[in-house]
Amino acid sequence: MSEISLTASMRSNLLSLQQISKLQDSTQLRLSTGLKVNSAIDNPSSYYTASSLTNRAEDLSALLDSMGQSVQTIKAATEGIEKAEDLLSQMKAIAEQVNTGVYLPEKSYFEKLVGANGAVVSTAEELRAAIDSGKEEICVYGKIDLGDISTTGGISLQENQKLVGVNYYGNFGTEGEEFSSISATSAVADRNLIDITKSDCLVSDLNLSYENNAESGSSYAINAQGNNVLATLKNLKIQAAFSDINKGGLDHRAAITSYQGAQINIEGNINLQTSGYRGYGIYTQNKAITNISETAFVNIQTFGYKGFSIYTNGAECNILSNARINILTEGSQGYGLAIKLANCNIAENSTVNIVTHNAESIMADISSTLNLAGNLNIECLSATGIDTMSSEIKININSCAQLYINSANSIFNITTLNTLDIAQGAKITIEKNGQAKWYEVKENYHADTSTAAININASNIETTLNVAETNSWKTAGDIIAKEQQKQKQEKVAQAEKEAEEQANREVYQKQYNNALLQYDSLIKDSSYKGVNLLQADDLKVIFNENRSATLDVTGVDLSSDKIGLLSADWLTAEDVQKTLDQITNAKNTLRSAATKLGNYYSIITERETFTDNLINVLEEGADKLTLADMNEESANMLSLQTRQQLAINSLSLASQASQAVLRLF
Repeated sequence: MSEISLTASMRSNLLSLQQISKLQDSTQLRLSTGLKVNSAIDNPSSYYTASSLTNRAEDLSALLDSMGQSVQTIKAATEGIEKAEDLLSQMKAIAEQVNTGVYLPEKSYFEKLVGANGAVVSTAEELRAAIDSGKEEICVYGKIDLGDISTTGGISLQENQKLVGVNYYGNFGTEGEEFSSISATSAVADRNLIDITKSDCLVSDLNLSYENNAESGSSYAINAQGNNVLATLKNLKIQAAFSDINKGGLDHRAAITSYQGAQINIEGNINLQTSGYRGYGIYTQNKAITNISETAFVNIQTFGYKGFSIYTNGAECNILSNARINILTEGSQGYGLAIKLANCNIAENSTVNIVTHNAESIMADISSTLNLAGNLNIECLSATGIDTMSSEIKININSCAQLYINSANSIFNITTLNTLDIAQGAKITIEKNGQAKWYEVKENYHADTSTAAININASNIETTLNVAETNSWKTAGDIIAKEQQKQKQEKVAQAEKEAEEQANREVYQKQYNNALLQYDSLIKDSSYKGVNLLQADDLKVIFNENRSATLDVTGVDLSSDKIGLLSADWLTAEDVQKTLDQITNAKNTLRSAATKLGNYYSIITERETFTDNLINVLEEGADKLTLADMNEESANMLSLQTRQQLAINSLSLASQASQAVLRLF
């Protein structure tokens, strides 16, 4: 077959059309794919660089998904902590309902009450620092043990300072009384638990315990000392133990003493218990004054040898109207109430109950005066009711006085050089060998024992005094009997109340333990894809494609037994308080764990945002290397189409010469 010959112009036009067709194919490919680099042939450098960027972006995208799942795992744990804390709040509310809602608030509650000029103290160091810095109101929150104060001494209040327990701010019952306590010991004398040498001090609502083992010397649980010193003692329980060794000295030890012109006002419920040689309950000496106020209800027990329950020496003791005092003196040669060179005034409507074993009930010595206008009830089966030991002693029994005396010996034993005055109208009840007689004094009685002593007892009262038997008035014995009956009823009521409270405790205890089970169930359910950060599972988060940047999220076991939450077994208010303390500690643990997870969450979310942005940067960089400009390619296509049309027209013109030759035939 022979070759076909084309003219030069035709061949040129055909080649041009071929080039245009190739360019159109390339442009159409770019328009259809949107890429200007579709393979390594197009642009090896751009193609492989873009591929590298795209591959890294894909790897990071996979890691981004993993980070998102890690965030969800932390969110699940955080949500678990939040709801667990809500459950703890419910559990606390259940516990606080026990004992009719009476419970001890947290320390922060009292910190708000004392204000900036006060302090809430829980340790010996905090207590001493608060006193030394002059804090006006110091609340003892907890049981503070000062330890051995043989060298350091106890604490000394400054002017206007108040040292109080939690019950000072509200009635938290015996739990509060036992809770706020201060204790100390000493091996040497002249060490006191609390010294008050400045005026206008208050000690209130505290449980004080002091043990001094010195064989001689004086020591006191509370000592108020100095002219113009004024102290108020209110709602206190004091146990003071001293050495039993008797060295024959005249040392004095006491639960409470006022000395050298100081004045003590006693208010509220005061319970004193002393033991040891010459261990006194309330000791007033050397021109001091003790006032037992209208609101006072005082219980005093002394057990040591020569232990006086109330002893006033060279001073003054006033038992004001409506005050109530119960005295039990157990030790040998002790006295219920003793005065020496002193005045003791027992006001109308006050009640003093004295029980002595192997001791006298009331003793007056050396230039003393006893003024009795209230109710005096004495039980001294082996001693005398009211006894005088020396001279210049005055015993005045007011017309409104009522005496109830159960004594194996005398009612009154007035020695020489003393006086006894019993006003008309005074009531005396004598009980001996189980038989009681009620008498009313019909005319004033005055006895001056300048020449002979007077001894009035059950056998001679009718011949000594002008009295008449009567049952028409309520004797002090009736009063104390009613009071004892009232106390008995109160005990029964208290027992019933305690039984009811125990029943309530059991109900609340069951509710609490059910809530505790729900707490553990919630902690177990706070997992995500098999990982539970609240049960000590760990989580590893990878941040880059070569695994060089990672974060280890450490879990914590928040199960109830791991954070100290125990099942409720409430028998006493103290047990309830322990549960409340457990809840407080558990809340702190949960909040600490939440803070830790929050830090992890912040780190991961920051890396998640960074990775997301980096992927966009990588993809954008790859696109810049490979993506086609569609406007440009469209313009190229239009241009190629125009060139193609022009080339076709040019080819047609080139072939016209050949067509002219063809027309010759």
